[in-house]
Amino acid sequence: MSMIIVKGSFPIKADQQPVALDLVQALASASRKEPGCLSYEVYVQADEPRVIMVWQQWSSLDALEVHFGSEHVDAFLDAIPDLIDGEVHSARYDVSSVDGEPVLEEVQDIAPLVLADNITLH
Repeated sequence: MSMIIVKGSFPIKADQQPVALDLVQALASASRKEPGCLSYEVYVQADEPRVIMVWQQWSSLDALEVHFGSEHVDAFLDAIPDLIDGEVHSARYDVSSVDGEPVLEEVQDIAPLVLADNITLH
């Protein structure tokens, strides 16, 4: 068993937060139906409500790469840049153990994936 975790944050223009939140929630809803998606959660940052955060868990890097190629990711990436005000942050974690139990036999170093001008997924 393996697991990949992706954490991202999107700083949104103050007047566009409801639109962006709908967009991210639609992405999350479609993503949860994908094979290999263990969890896809959307949050509003408590101390900065215009920042939308996502937390994803995938069963494998292959499942995540299929996700990146999906139509709903393409639609999201077409729409979100106009709503962003600031720097998008994203990090990917290749999980090797949970509570001390190994879940990956080897951790691979993979180059970041650039999805749009200001969105890079690691």
